[in-house]
Amino acid sequence: MDAVQLTIPSTIEHLSQILTGFLMLKEQGLEVAFSMAEQNHPFAGMPVILGQYRGKQVIYDLWDGYQEPEQIRRGLESCDFYFKRSFSQEKNQQLFPQWAEKMHPLGFNYHLSYPGDPVQEPGWKALVKPLLGRTPDKYFVPGVFEGKAERKPGQPAKILFLTRLWDDHDPKLSAEDNAERTRINTERIQIIRTLRSRYGEDFFGGLNDTPLSRSLAPELIVPAKYTERKKYLKLLHSSDICIGTMGLYESIGWKTGEYVAAAKAIVHDPLCYSVPGNFAQEKNYLVFTDAESCIEQVARLAEDGQERYAMQQANEAYYRQYLRPDRLVGNTLAVMDGQV
Repeated sequence: MDAVQLTIPSTIEHLSQILTGFLMLKEQGLEVAFSMAEQNHPFAGMPVILGQYRGKQVIYDLWDGYQEPEQIRRGLESCDFYFKRSFSQEKNQQLFPQWAEKMHPLGFNYHLSYPGDPVQEPGWKALVKPLLGRTPDKYFVPGVFEGKAERKPGQPAKILFLTRLWDDHDPKLSAEDNAERTRINTERIQIIRTLRSRYGEDFFGGLNDTPLSRSLAPELIVPAKYTERKKYLKLLHSSDICIGTMGLYESIGWKTGEYVAAAKAIVHDPLCYSVPGNFAQEKNYLVFTDAESCIEQVARLAEDGQERYAMQQANEAYYRQYLRPDRLVGNTLAVMDGQV
């Protein structure tokens, strides 16, 4: 591999996975140079990384969706390869038909840390966090997310679903969008109530503590001590089946990437965006479209240990080949080299 030069125009945590991947590859012999962009850079403050590799210009786009089409267009005009986290072939053709061939799926995203990260958490923040009962970012290296598929014969499956409710009276949104949020909130509350009732201590789930949660379902609020990130990862690793939901702008939520890294069986609402490789329904995850179908899919995996184990194995394999940060980034370099 030749040298890679990266320009980083923001310190947003969305970029951490890509930076981690390059740092891991640097340890494996890749020459990588990092530089922070000037304040007047065209992409200042944006969740993107710009790179040069073997004379080619590349952009890594970590936006949640397509909410900044003009910025995306500007990037497409200036690069040879454009790797997009929230990737839709249909939207690419609709919005950017003359550049769509430059665009490639980047993959799942979640927040990581790695020694030497040029966008490190400030030292004062790392010192203060433990005093507040929180874990500094430097703890969250790739290994703390990784898990292995496990057979648990004779043991009940452990189920995890921690989620949030959306403000459904947002004046900035249309009546239709607010109505959709109301539907999502009702669905999430119903799923949690039903799974709590059906699985008892084998289910851990609930809502984060917000005024809306207190208003609609205060009995479902999970104490903050369980949602602190390090404690949450302990819960994740002790679970077998994890439920995932859509993020902002129809993006794939960060928890989904964490589920895959931890080699869990997954029940998820429909994925609106594509990821590299062979990540597929029925193999890597089961889809639900409403509360009833979510509960049915959870029951399917809870009752069929062999299917659950096979899905865990598939996600462990997918992580090793496509999602581990050095593989995710290395695969983009292979695309630029024409090897994929």
